[in-house]
This record gives sequence, C-alpha cells and structure tokens, in this order.
Amino acid sequence: MRVISKEKITLCLLIGLFVFAIGNPLMTTGVLQEETLEKHDKVAPAYTPHDAILLDGNTEMIAQATTESWPGDGSSGNPYQITGYSFYDVQHSVEIRNIDLHWTFTDNEIDGPGDATVWCGMEISNSANGYVADNVIFNRYRALWLIDIDDVTITNNVIEDNLFHGIECVGYINGCLISDNIIRRNDGSGIRILTGVNSEISENSVTDCDGIGIQIIGTATNCQITDNYVNEVTSLGIQLKDATSVEVMHNVMSNVTGDGIYFLGSIDCEVYNNSLVNGGDDGMVLKESDSGLFHNNTFIGIDGVGISVDSGENSIIRFNHIEDCTDYGLKTSNEAEFTEITRNVFISNGATKQVCDEGENNTYIYNYYDDWTSPDVDSDQIVDTPYSIDGVVGNQDLYPLADPHAVPPVTTTTNTTTTTSTGTGDPIPMEILMIAGGGVIIILVGVFFMKRKV
Repeated sequence: MRVISKEKITLCLLIGLFVFAIGNPLMTTGVLQEETLEKHDKVAPAYTPHDAILLDGNTEMIAQATTESWPGDGSSGNPYQITGYSFYDVQHSVEIRNIDLHWTFTDNEIDGPGDATVWCGMEISNSANGYVADNVIFNRYRALWLIDIDDVTITNNVIEDNLFHGIECVGYINGCLISDNIIRRNDGSGIRILTGVNSEISENSVTDCDGIGIQIIGTATNCQITDNYVNEVTSLGIQLKDATSVEVMHNVMSNVTGDGIYFLGSIDCEVYNNSLVNGGDDGMVLKESDSGLFHNNTFIGIDGVGISVDSGENSIIRFNHIEDCTDYGLKTSNEAEFTEITRNVFISNGATKQVCDEGENNTYIYNYYDDWTSPDVDSDQIVDTPYSIDGVVGNQDLYPLADPHAVPPVTTTTNTTTTTSTGTGDPIPMEILMIAGGGVIIILVGVFFMKRKV
C-alpha cells in the first residue's frame, strides 16, 4: 500500500487552502459571468392546470386557501403556499391585491397566447410579505406587474419572450428583493421600477431585451443595484433618476446600444466595480449628480465618451480604467463643477486629447495617459511636464503618472506648510486585505503542521 508522507499531506492542505482563498468570492473581487442558460422547457415539472387565481384582500386568500387546502396559515412562520400550477390565460393569471398575509408563489408556470390580446402574467398590488420564486412566465404582455408592494422577494424566476417589460412596477417597491432572475428576449426593458426604497436588485441576468436593462425611473432611495449581468439590450444598461444614497456595484454589461450607466439627478451615490465592454453611446453619464463617488469601474470599446459629467458638483472620479473610446475618455462639461478626477487610467481614447474640461473648478491630478508617459528624469513615476486638457478652460493635469500602477505622493496641507511623502498611498482595498488574511491563515496552518512533524 502506498504511504503518503506528512509533508505531502501538509502540502496538499496548503494548496487546498490557497485555492479556497483565491476562489472564495468573499476574498476576491469577482466578475459576474454569463451562465449557460437553458430554455424553460428543458425538463418541465409536473404542473397541475389551474384556473386564474384572483384574490382581493386577506379574506379571499383565506377562503381560497381553505377551499384548495393550500399549506400554511398566512403567518410569517407558516405562509400560505401556492405551488405546482400551470396557467394559460388571456387576462391576468394571478392577482394578489390588498393582502398583507404571508404567502409564497413558487414552482408555477404562467403561459399565454403571446399576442396583442394578452394581459400581464401576475399582478401584485398594494400587498406585502410575498415570496415569488422558481416560476416560469412567458408569452404574456408583462411577466410581473407591480404596484405599491412591501417586503416582497422575487427570485430565481425565468421571465422570457414577453411582449413588453419583464418586471415592471408603476408604483413603489419598499424593502423588496429582486434577485437571481433570468430575464431574456422581452420586447421591453428587463426590470423597470418607478420608485424604489430600501430595496435591492441583484444577480439578475438581463439579455436580449428591446429596451433598458435595469431602470428606476422615478426616485430611488437607499437602494442597491449589484452583481447583475446585462447583455444585448437596445437602450441603456442601467438607468437611475433622482437617486439618493444608492449603490451601483459589481455589474457586468456588454453590447449595450445606449449609455452603460445613466444618472439623472443624484446625491451621495456610489458607483464602483462595474464594467462595460462594447457600449453604443457613452460608458457612464452623470447629469445633475452631486457629491458622488465613482471609482474602480472599467469602460472599454465605447462608441462615445467613457465618462461624461454633464452637470453636477463635488463628486470624485478615481481608479477607473477607460480604454478605446471613440471620443474622450472623460469629459467635464460646462455645468460640471468642483469635480476631482484622479488616479484614473486612460488608454487609446480617440479624441485629440484623452480628456476634456469645459466646466469650473474641476481638478485633474495624478492620472495616467498612455500618450504622455515621458520624460521622467528623476524617476519618480510622475511625468515632468503637465498634460494639457482639451476644452475652453485650458486646464492641465500637473502631475500625470508615467506608469498606470504608479503610486503618487501624498500631499498634506496646513495653514502654513505643505508636506509631501511617498511612503503611503490610498488605503488598501478590503479585497486585498481579505486575500492577505487568507494567506496568513495558510502560513499559520503550515507552521502548525510542521511543528507537529518536529
């Protein structure tokens, strides 16, 4: 029998821990990839045909649950369960109206004729405490029609081949989660919300839709749009209007006909770690956007401006990678004020210069421009001559970086002195700290086993 030494066992454990550390999504900045998606009828479960379920009020839900022996009692710990049905209707197949009992709608199929006569698949209005999961909805006008809902989760559904939007809310969503849905081949937007409050739209795949990928078109407050995949949509990738304290992060977009990310009116929003490859218009557009932080995004192959700051003030744009835009990599227009543009990488963007400033009091400093990397006589990784910026302002980046990975000096200013040091840069990102922590764990385990050996 083959004997495995303790040294080899230790090595295998160390390798396993290392693979875990670099593969664990909590330890890396993962990029959402398009999954291999199969059509809904790959292996159809055994649905039971059912007439339309049209419920208005708690009393009607209790009565129908009793008649049909639905599991549950409507409490938070034991919700009514509507499951395993198939519907084929011209009008709504399911209506949940004016209900605040706890309920689930899971593992159902909603089909329709797919023509001009058909209504939406499921309406949820003035209701709360719902869980809509693992359903297939297709050949309807809209798949889901929402009006003023609270604490409803919509997850892991397949929504495809509908005549208009996949999911639309014409009122508000509050405390809701829309996640992990496959939304494809709809003749409208993937997800369209009028008003979002304290809600999350995450990890959805929106593809081949004839409209906007994900949009909140009224107001958005304390919402997150995160880890979604948007591909082959004929308008904007992600759109927000009148957004306050909203995070847009870790979204992957490609082949978007319009702008990738579009903000119209925002304050205190953060947009980071998003990517867009092959955009039809601008990569990101900021209009009337104040006090925002836009960082660590990637825009490549944009048929327009990489980041266009049309208007707004007091925002920071940093650590973005902008490459192969047919127009400027970044432009601050005449109504953009007090914007700080720093530590960005501009490569092969197509205008006469890579950036343009036509606003007021905008600061471009410590950016990398691949058309301006020398001279650097003192080898401090800062080009010795400023980078001239297009635009009527005549602005300059006084300290362009000679290398995209250069760490510029940190400058601190007091009332009387200015101190510059090169020993520190920006705080280390949390992702790096977590990976480093994983490395420490590996080392400690290695020491433990070696001590056992001794």
